[in-house]
Amino acid sequence: MSEPYNAQPLPPLDPTLDITKNHYWSYHNIEALLSCKQPLTASKDEDLFITVHQICELAFHQMITDMERVLDAWAEALRDTTDPVIGNTSEACYFFQRILRLYEVVVNTMPILSTMRAFAEFRTSIGPTSGFQSFQFRHLEIMSGVRQYWEGGTNDAAGKPHIAESEFNRRYGDRVAEWFEQYRDRHLAAYYQTLLSRATGNSLSERIESLHNHPYASAILQCLRAYDEYQTRFHQAHLGLAIQQLKIVGVDVGTGGTSFRNYLAKYNKEEAPLFPGLT
Repeated sequence: MSEPYNAQPLPPLDPTLDITKNHYWSYHNIEALLSCKQPLTASKDEDLFITVHQICELAFHQMITDMERVLDAWAEALRDTTDPVIGNTSEACYFFQRILRLYEVVVNTMPILSTMRAFAEFRTSIGPTSGFQSFQFRHLEIMSGVRQYWEGGTNDAAGKPHIAESEFNRRYGDRVAEWFEQYRDRHLAAYYQTLLSRATGNSLSERIESLHNHPYASAILQCLRAYDEYQTRFHQAHLGLAIQQLKIVGVDVGTGGTSFRNYLAKYNKEEAPLFPGLT
C-alpha cells in the first residue's frame, strides 16, 4: 500500500490575483471555451462534429499529463532493488486508472457522431482537416510505444501523401521526431518488455502467469490490458464511424480526402496488440 498523499495549499501562480472575484464562469473560462467552437456552416451537425472532437482532445491533453506521471512512477518502481521484479506500482496505477477513465470517455464519446444525419451539409467546407492530424493522439501513441505506422498513410497510387498528411508533417514533424527521441526507451511497451525480462518461465505465457502472481506486477498488467483494449476499440470505432458517415454522403475517402480504409486498418495490422500475451 502507498502512503497517503499529503496535499498542502499552494499559492496562486499570479500573486496579484484577487480570488474573491474568481467565479465558476471565469475560473473555467467558459465563454472562451465555448468561443473555440466556430462552425464554418450553419449546420447543427457540424456543431456536434466540433464538440465531440474537442471533448476528445481535452481528454487526450489530460491523458498526456497523467501518462508522464505513469512513466515516472513505473520507472521508479523498476529501479526499486527491494524486489527482483518490480517495486510498489500503486503510484503508477493510480494515474493509469485515471487515464483509463478518460479513455473510456473518448471511446464512448466518439460514437455520438454516428447520430449525425447531415454530414453532407459541412463536409466539403472543412477542407483537408482530418483526424489523422491529431498531434495529441500521436503524442499519446508515442508514449505508449507505437512505431510511426501512420507515415505514408494517406499516400495515393503514385506514393504522394495527401495534403492532410503533408501539412501535419510540416507543422508537427519536428515535434513528433522529438517525441520519438524523448520516449525512445521510456514508454509503456518498453517497460512491459522490461517486466517480461524479469519474470520467471520459459514461454511468454509462463512469464506472464508469474507476473500475474506478483502483487505489484499484476496491478500494472491489468492497466496495460485495459489500455490496449481501449486503444483497439478507438481505432475500430474510428474506422466504423468513417465507413458509416462516408456511405451517407456517397464517397469512399476520408474527411480530408484521405484513403481512410487503409490508414485506419494499418494500426491493427502493424501495431496491435501493444502488449503481446495480455489479450
